[in-house]
Amino acid sequence: MAIGFLIVSLWIVTAIGYAQCDEIATGGLDAPETGYTLGPNLLINGDLRSGLQGWTLNPGCFSLDGSGDNASLKLQEPCAEPYPSAKNDFKCPPGLYTISAEIKTQTNITVPKRLGGTQIKLLAVPAKKWAMTKVLVGTNDWSPVMKAHAAVADGSVGTFSANTVGPMAGTSWFRKLFLGREIPPPLETYLLYPNYRGMMFSDQSQVARVAIDVKPPADTNMAQLHVALEVTDSSGKVVSTNRLSPPASGSTVATVDMGSLPPGQYRLQGYLEGPGDKQIFTPSSYTIVKVSSETRAKMKAWIDPDNIIHMGGRPRFVIGLYDTTGFGLKPDFYAPRLTAIAKAPINMMINYYIANGRADVIYPYTQAMEPFGIFYLATVSAFFPEMRAYPRWAAAGNVGADDVMTQYAKGLADDSRVVGYYTCDECASERQPRTFHQYSLIKKYDPGSIAFAVENFPNEYQFWRDTVDVLGVDPYVLGSHFPESYVGDATRNVIGAVHGARPVWTVIQFFWLNWTSHFPTEQEVHDMSWMAITEGARGVFYWSYGLRGLDWGKRDPVLRQQRYDELVNVTKGISALEPVLLAPDSPVLSGNSATGTIITKEKNMSGGSRYLISYNHSDGTVTASFTLQRPAHSVSVVAGENRSIAPGQGGSQFKDTYAPFQAHVYKID
Repeated sequence: MAIGFLIVSLWIVTAIGYAQCDEIATGGLDAPETGYTLGPNLLINGDLRSGLQGWTLNPGCFSLDGSGDNASLKLQEPCAEPYPSAKNDFKCPPGLYTISAEIKTQTNITVPKRLGGTQIKLLAVPAKKWAMTKVLVGTNDWSPVMKAHAAVADGSVGTFSANTVGPMAGTSWFRKLFLGREIPPPLETYLLYPNYRGMMFSDQSQVARVAIDVKPPADTNMAQLHVALEVTDSSGKVVSTNRLSPPASGSTVATVDMGSLPPGQYRLQGYLEGPGDKQIFTPSSYTIVKVSSETRAKMKAWIDPDNIIHMGGRPRFVIGLYDTTGFGLKPDFYAPRLTAIAKAPINMMINYYIANGRADVIYPYTQAMEPFGIFYLATVSAFFPEMRAYPRWAAAGNVGADDVMTQYAKGLADDSRVVGYYTCDECASERQPRTFHQYSLIKKYDPGSIAFAVENFPNEYQFWRDTVDVLGVDPYVLGSHFPESYVGDATRNVIGAVHGARPVWTVIQFFWLNWTSHFPTEQEVHDMSWMAITEGARGVFYWSYGLRGLDWGKRDPVLRQQRYDELVNVTKGISALEPVLLAPDSPVLSGNSATGTIITKEKNMSGGSRYLISYNHSDGTVTASFTLQRPAHSVSVVAGENRSIAPGQGGSQFKDTYAPFQAHVYKID
């Protein structure tokens, strides 16, 4: 979602000062990943040359139009079926697929402002997941549509269909229907460390780590292959080469010791070599920048090897809020609202409403944040000319996307409260290459910052892992067909996609999703937040404080405040444990009677206290018994519960009960 306004005047102010960082060099992935190919069309009679063979449809709605190269499926609506679709008889096994077609429409939506149109879709059953192309209405000529990375999960079967969405009227045509399996490249390399923009600071490890995944091309086997990792300096001179034979599984982690190399920029290139050391595939390279640790003093934000963001000169566990209401041109406009928001210990904000002005319109907002210790992510999501969110001043002046992004990054680089950019909100993978380019401009013009994107397509996380510095996920479960524990599952899946080598922030549902749902209770917000933290999230955001959040539906100020006070309670519980959340995981337990159902994260603090963060993954009540590695004299249930449990078995064990999906945080002394 992106909501904008038309700036009619600009208030020019001086940005909050920060050390110039123009001289900071950054690295990372040099170009979008390449090498994915498509197998043959798997649809039965996808070109319709054999008439309607292989298609199951309602003949009162669909018919064959034309023949040979001009054959198409014709759908006339309204018709006998309220939701007509033409399904292909081919059933997809688990995997990733690309679907495409050409569509022509002479249609309209019969209910004003109702979203809908003509599309193709891949539906996975029984997973109840689907991937679809964008919908078309009234195109009048053939238009290509495509959806990449359409997933059929293990245990499911996929079905391809051509259909419409919404109350349509008119005629739609479909031709050149395609379903092809995606074949991954024979070699994938992923830089695990350095994990932030390829920057290897002098006081951190000087050994790069690279995840390697090999899939033998046709006519080769794993025993014939090896991987070369070559490091070259800025002049192109090869300074080191490592060769390794991939294991039978094809997946491993390689290390490259760069300790002897002087500061500067280096290119890390992987090669897949076959018989006779012949290079048979070259993935995109990475740039690694060896830089002094003193450089960090010039940076507004950076991410350490433990995936913790540093801003304001110290490490932070992110507690973020989306604010979707209001804008002004002076700091005084924002002060009352930020005072109300700051009842919760928020340290980061996103606000769609000031996404449509020039960069200098953000200054009064960030100036108003200064007393509250809140940092800002500037929204640049969907800043592409064909998108509705494209700034109106840019559209009116015919300003290109690169110039817009450059103006933003240059204009905000010296504002210390703007620690980064919100580059994509639930973007489909088709926008990933352009977002990657946008990220390169951010790194160039505001190198001491971070880029954040939120994705909700589980099968596409891996394609975004080098497109931003922090990847987010928004598992909105209340009102969906997913159980509440999907918040933990989604967080874990994203962390798996980035190999635990990039920060993941989870966006927690703080709104009423639909009429089958309800506004989250304080207990639900608490449980979902701690689920994400247990699974490894380095931050939590809440959507949202304004429109469609607290202000959705009938605006009852008393109820609105009550709901926000509940969020205040939850976030205060998280903030109070920030030192614990920033500490490394360390074993506390030697036993968990409900392993696999009660999910845990353990912290063994240097001061002597131990912490157990946990949640019930199931929809049933569970009593768990925990065995400690060393005895305790007291166990307190913190983060809003404020109760105690007497340990038993000489202090080596304690028990507790979990309601469905409930989270508990224990302080063990």
